Amino acid sequence: MLKLQFFFTLAKIYHMNSLYIFLIYAVIIFLVLLFIEFIYRKTYLSAEITRKIAHIGSGIIGLTFPLFIDTHWVVFGLALVFSILLLYSKYNGFFPSIFNVKRKSIGELLFVWDTWLLFLLYKNFENDIYFYLPYSVVVFADSLAAVVGKSLPVEKYRFLGSQKSLGGSMFFFVISMFFTLLFMPAANYDDSYFFLFVFVFSVVVTFVEAISFSGFDNMSVPVVAVIMLYFYFNF
Repeated sequence: MLKLQFFFTLAKIYHMNSLYIFLIYAVIIFLVLLFIEFIYRKTYLSAEITRKIAHIGSGIIGLTFPLFIDTHWVVFGLALVFSILLLYSKYNGFFPSIFNVKRKSIGELLFVWDTWLLFLLYKNFENDIYFYLPYSVVVFADSLAAVVGKSLPVEKYRFLGSQKSLGGSMFFFVISMFFTLLFMPAANYDDSYFFLFVFVFSVVVTFVEAISFSGFDNMSVPVVAVIMLYFYFNF
């Protein structure tokens, strides 16, 4: 009985810790969104820019999840809460810093659930590269490429109504390659196919981003990235 009581006590502590972590992250992310809304209302920044700032800001917070969160249910809870918040805000005129853009996009919702999916896969594979590499590409390469693409359009092209630029795609490729080299295990440097994989990986995720539309790249890019990583490590 004493042993059972001990385990029940541990379970309660674990769940309380998970609840506290969930609440802390929920408050932090919400404060970040409020701060970005404040910037949008007090400056001349467009919603396209503040939307990217929100994307990167929340993404940086998401990169800390593996350090402090033990169960994917905490991330699932955050995804659920912020999905409801974003949907309610979108259809009721809140957070124009995120939604006041001319193009139609569901990227903000896909990004929320992409975070949970990558965390779930990371816990399943017990390898944090399945989280950090795809997530970093989505957080940084996608957002920065969009900004660069607008300032250095070089050659614009359209796919299914979504306008992209060669300059943005090239920058996406460079950033993807950088994070692949950064997060791939150092032991793989001796693999004769390592640098070929880095190149092919960067080309493929860049292509997937280029043909994605309406924010679907927030899900398509990490899913394809995880598939490529799985085949590299297991075949």
